[in-house]
This record gives sequence, C-alpha cells and structure tokens, in this order.
Amino acid sequence: MPTKGGDDFPEPSYKQNAVGHHLYTWHDDVTKEMFLIQIAHPVRSGLDFWCVLTVSYRRDKNAKPVSILMYKRWNLTSTSNTDSHIRSLNRRMVNRGWDARLALIEQHLNSVVEIGDDLIDLSAVEDPPPAQYTVWPFVEYGEHNIIAADGGSTKSLMAMALAISYSYGKTVMPGTTMSLEPKPVLYLDYESSQVTQARRRRQLLAGINTAEEAGRIFYKRMYSPIADAARELYDLIASRSIGMVIIDSGARAVGGETSSEEMVIPYFNAVASWGVTILTIAHKPKDPTTRGPAGVAQWWNQARNYWELVKDQTPGQNEVHLSVRHDKANDESLHVPVNYKITFGESIQYHEIGVPISTAIMSQLPISTQVTDYLLNNPQSTVNEIADGIERSKKVADNEVRKNEGKLYYGSSEKYNRRWSLIEENEKEAQQEWWEKD
Repeated sequence: MPTKGGDDFPEPSYKQNAVGHHLYTWHDDVTKEMFLIQIAHPVRSGLDFWCVLTVSYRRDKNAKPVSILMYKRWNLTSTSNTDSHIRSLNRRMVNRGWDARLALIEQHLNSVVEIGDDLIDLSAVEDPPPAQYTVWPFVEYGEHNIIAADGGSTKSLMAMALAISYSYGKTVMPGTTMSLEPKPVLYLDYESSQVTQARRRRQLLAGINTAEEAGRIFYKRMYSPIADAARELYDLIASRSIGMVIIDSGARAVGGETSSEEMVIPYFNAVASWGVTILTIAHKPKDPTTRGPAGVAQWWNQARNYWELVKDQTPGQNEVHLSVRHDKANDESLHVPVNYKITFGESIQYHEIGVPISTAIMSQLPISTQVTDYLLNNPQSTVNEIADGIERSKKVADNEVRKNEGKLYYGSSEKYNRRWSLIEENEKEAQQEWWEKD
C-alpha cells in the first residue's frame, strides 16, 4: 500500500485459525515488534459490513502479548467508525500506521468475505446425492429439524437419545439408522440441568449396554437468547468439531418471544450460520388444529423437517407409550408414524411397537393411520362403519379411502355402499383362493 513520502506499507501475513477467524500479522525485522490483528465473525448486513476487531502487540518474540483493543465492533463501511478505532489505537501506541493497517485489512476482507457461498451453475453439480440423515428418519443432516410436544412428553429424553445415537454411532431408538461418521454433539439447555442430562445420558447408555466415553456430548446451560450468543457459540462449535447442536427449547432460545417474527427469524439465521445440523425442541400450541410449534408461523415455515411427539402414560406405571408423527418434510415424502414404548428403571430403553395400543395416541395420528388400523381389525367395512370406528365424519372417511384406493385400500365391486379392506388383506385372500384351487 503506497504511503505519502515513504516506502510502501508492508503487507501482513494472513491465515485463518481453526474457528475461522482472520489473522493478520506484521513482523518488523528492525525493531523485532509484532502486531496481530484478529477479525472475527465478518458479516454483511444491508449496506454495512460488521466484524469484531482485536489488536495485539508483542515487543519481540520472547515478550508477552499485550492486547491494545479487544473485541470491538467495527463497521468497515463507516468512515467515522473506522476513524474512531484508529484514534483509540493511536492513544495507546502512536505512529504505528494504524490507518494503513486497517485499510489493508478492509481491502482484503472485501475480497474474501462473500454474502453467501460462491456462485455456481447447478448443471455442474454431478449426481446430487439424496437427502442425508444424521439420525434417520428423525434428524436430516445439515438442516434445521424440529421436534415438538406438550410439556412432560419425553421430548428432551428423545433429544438425548438422538444425541447418543449420532455421537456414539449406536442405535438407541429401534428403527433408526446412522450412516454418517459420528461427531460430537452440543446440547444447549434452557430448561434442565447438567445433573439431569447426565443421568439421562447414563441411563440411556445402560439401556444399550454401552460404556460412557468422554468427548461425545458437550453440555452448556443457557440463559440469553441464541441470537445474542451466536458468535461465542460459533467459536465453540468450530473448536470442538461439533456435528449437531440440540437446542432445548426454542421458546427460551428466542427470549420467550415465540410470537414475534423479529425474534424468531434472527434465531433461524443465527443457527444457520454455524453450518451444522440443528435440532430444536419446541412446545406444541394449545390449539390442536394449529400447524407447527407454538408461536408465529415462521417456526413452521423455516423448519426443514418437523415431527410431533404424542404420549400416553398410566399414572404409577414405569413405562410410557408414544408415537412420533411426521408433519413436514422439505426434501422427501412424509414418514409413517413411529411408535415406541419406553421403560424406566436403572436403565432407560426404547422398544419399537407396530401399532399404538393407546386410543389417545391413535386419535392424534394421521387419518390414513387411523383408517388402516381400523381396517386391520375390521376388514370389509363400509365408509359409515369406518367413520364411526375412527370417530370422524363420513365425508372424511370417504375422502381418505378413495384418495388411497389402489395404494392402501381396495373397495368391493358394488356401485354403492362399497366395502373396504387393506390391500395386503386382498393379497392374502387371493393367495388363499389360489391355494384352494391348486
């Protein structure tokens, strides 16, 4: 960089550290002085370009580093803000070329920091892979996943089970699979304590006969909204090579402002900047007809993969029956409900069951699941009988069987008052007729 009446100001050496901070270093061969300027979390917002500025100085290689400025917000597009930092630096160490140093950094950052990823031509992407899963089918890799339920529905226990599955590469919930390399999980908790979460983790591991290991699941009790702590958490995630972050729960993570888009959208933006798989635990709304978690519609709109957990438990029993219902999938078709029984004791175990035995659970599952369950036990039923059996209107039952005719159900040949059965039952009948004829 040319300077008036003198030699060009030397360019700094540059590198990025393990957490992505930009490091600019000047070594003076004559004075042996060293200047290090660290730029953290550069981000463009509208016409502004913000970052966090830290300036350190060493008299020589054997001296202890001294911080001159620490974690100061710097708007690179604001002349007055830049001048303010230069004045602060000159008050601490005069005539060290701070204006030139910051100008060189500004020039370099503008060339390396993009608004998003590099521009690509989609036709150049060869053989795009199908959607990948951190834990199939519940947690899609690299996306924002949400599991919602009423309070006390074991949703936090499920979150810990998924954390163990991914970080250990072990199946905790039967029917789930892990195809990716295990990585550490960060559990950000607003609702419980480290003692409770450690106990759950230990009991779940005992349930699959797996020993505890260090470095698998990291826990952090949270108090401030995620958007306020996003930069600190970014550094933590990068330094620990975290693969998935679990946030329990979404309501506290946005400061309780679940019905405010001004709080919810920044939450999604903040966690997206981490570049890892996100699982948010949320609460269901009081109105059962409302779609998605409690709060503004952006919870539903921004989630890429959304499940709801439905629970039934008999007081005094050490087991819980639950179903996990898939309500939204951006990249694949909806998965059928997955049903479990959880047993509690010295260990905690998930047991997969085929069909919920709880009528309270069944009433909250998709209509197709209810009709299928009814026809499994009552083949050759009319629409009126199906409607009565699932406690729905005749119109709802009729629409469901006709929509899935030839896929899930088949109807008799009568023009009116047809009788319906499951297709697999039809196959059994056809096989029986063939056997008898043979």
